[in-house]
Amino acid sequence: MSWFRRRPEADGGATRSRLGRSTAGLVGAGGVLVVAGTLALGGSIAAVANGGGLAPPPVSPALVHVPTAMPDRVTLTPSGDPATTQAISWRTSAAVTAPQVQLASVGPTTPTDVVTIAAATTDEFTTDLGYPIKYHSTTLSGLTPDSRYLYRVGDGETWGAWSEFATATEGASDFSFIIQGDAQNDVKSYASRAFRAATEARPFADLVVHLGDLIDTDNSDAEWGEWNYAGGYSQTSINQLATIGNHEYYPGPGLSKYWPAQFDFPNNGPVSDAAVAELTESTYYVDYQGVRFISLNTMRASGPLMDEQTAWLEETLASNPHQWTVVTFHHPVFAVTSGRDNAHVRNAWLPLFEQYNVDLVLNGHDHAYGRGNLFANEQNLPEGADAATSQTGPVYLVSVSGPKMYVVDPPESNNWVKNGANLRSSIGDTQLYQLVDVVGNEMHVESWTVAGDLQDAFTITKTPAEARAASTKLVTDTDEPRASGPGSARSGVAAPTLPDPTVPGAEPVEPTTPPTTPPTTPPTTPPTTPPTTPPTTPPTTEPTPGPTTPPTTEPTPEPTDPATPPTGQPTEPTGAPTEPTTAPTDPTTPPVAGGLSPTNGGALSSTGADVMPWITGGSLVLAAGAGLLLVARRRHRAEQGDAQNRAEGSA
Repeated sequence: MSWFRRRPEADGGATRSRLGRSTAGLVGAGGVLVVAGTLALGGSIAAVANGGGLAPPPVSPALVHVPTAMPDRVTLTPSGDPATTQAISWRTSAAVTAPQVQLASVGPTTPTDVVTIAAATTDEFTTDLGYPIKYHSTTLSGLTPDSRYLYRVGDGETWGAWSEFATATEGASDFSFIIQGDAQNDVKSYASRAFRAATEARPFADLVVHLGDLIDTDNSDAEWGEWNYAGGYSQTSINQLATIGNHEYYPGPGLSKYWPAQFDFPNNGPVSDAAVAELTESTYYVDYQGVRFISLNTMRASGPLMDEQTAWLEETLASNPHQWTVVTFHHPVFAVTSGRDNAHVRNAWLPLFEQYNVDLVLNGHDHAYGRGNLFANEQNLPEGADAATSQTGPVYLVSVSGPKMYVVDPPESNNWVKNGANLRSSIGDTQLYQLVDVVGNEMHVESWTVAGDLQDAFTITKTPAEARAASTKLVTDTDEPRASGPGSARSGVAAPTLPDPTVPGAEPVEPTTPPTTPPTTPPTTPPTTPPTTPPTTPPTTEPTPGPTTPPTTEPTPEPTDPATPPTGQPTEPTGAPTEPTTAPTDPTTPPVAGGLSPTNGGALSSTGADVMPWITGGSLVLAAGAGLLLVARRRHRAEQGDAQNRAEGSA
């Protein structure tokens, strides 16, 4: 059995996984797993494929993903102008009849200036798990650019958590965005690692760009539930941009009904009746703070729809007023794995990418990583640039975030080399994510593994004038990650100085200026006699070994004459053992009660050494006195016994 479902008609190619699990168990009441199975494969994580995944769920998906009145799957998407609008979608049970959004300004406590807006649309359908659901959405408008808002969704009685979003600036401004390749399989178990790691590195990124195949089966409610789970709270505060993949159409034949329900992307694509029917919310563009993001649909990239998309693409590139251009679609211009070749995509769109000097062309589908450029763009470089590490023109990048992996083609005969392109960096069997920082005239891109290793990095540098002309742009490889980016800290709040916000694997940055002086004053005066030494003056008189005055008449060992009793009784000691005449001398600065020392500012002593000599000395004195008293009493009792015996013997 394959670890993954193989669908040759959907995407073909050789599938590879290093993971598998054999499980056996008993399911008790309520579907709770009572006994789970064994690990195999040399100690690696193991799992049996159950319906195409690595990690079969322990309980029925219908129990895990059943909706209620409590909103879930809350997602932000850009729709219209992201400086003044914000689209929000969420899911509930079909019983909810008054879906709504509450909006408020950000403040330090409970919001008071709350405005309530009814949901604009509701999509209702029955899931493959048998229960009906509703997806609601609305687009907030009239917002203030470059501002933060609080919002929550609900039905007037049941409300979700308050979350935040930020509107874009009106013009170009620094920001960060994240790239996630195919998640597709076991999104909750494995792809969620890439989602979490990326948002840990850029928790205040403005966008997450998904490259298709978000899920494996188009209308699986459980898989869409896992995708939303993996994004978690980040989807409620970071806008999601997604492009269509082949698995959003599998098994098809049409697009997943979850796509238009879950997302609310701009309706600014091709306008023919056929295009509106097939390409709405999959072919679109978003302008965000100086970057134009363009999404294309390679599942409808043939015949009239391909022609219409191509004409629309050229118009959208030519009219771009911004410095930067990022184009996303699922099937790569240059394939990385499995001997694939998407010639129809390359023949139609590659000339436009080169003509308009697109900055990033982002693809998925190949379940591996690859990044490169045309060999032609390594010629006639600016003075000082090295073709081994530099290029002009577009960067073509393919990535994967989930656990499904394919075999990377040989470097000497791959699809890149055969089509005049240089595959500069590639890796298989590795889950990755990309961090992109747009700062001034630079777009810096880093590819990280989920293990925290930097796989690849490069910087695109432009001059402001004629930003899309080839002569004004240089792409340079680097092996040095940047410690932080615009998305590392909340807007308007400085990052901490130690450590600076870091991407995974970066070393913490020490402050540039160390403290000017060490602590100016150590503890001023320790005790004149440190607690670690015994008292300076021992007792002047040692306790006497016995009573100071012995009995005046010592009884004879045996009666000399039975008729004659002893002449006298033993005399009691005339005094108790003599106490030392001089008490131990206290240290000039005694320890503070409770083990707190004044020399360390009242901090708790770390060892108790400052009081131990006193405890030890006192214990010795008490023990010696008690011992002497016991000896005296025993001697006295013995003498009384002897006298009594003599008296009895004489009687």
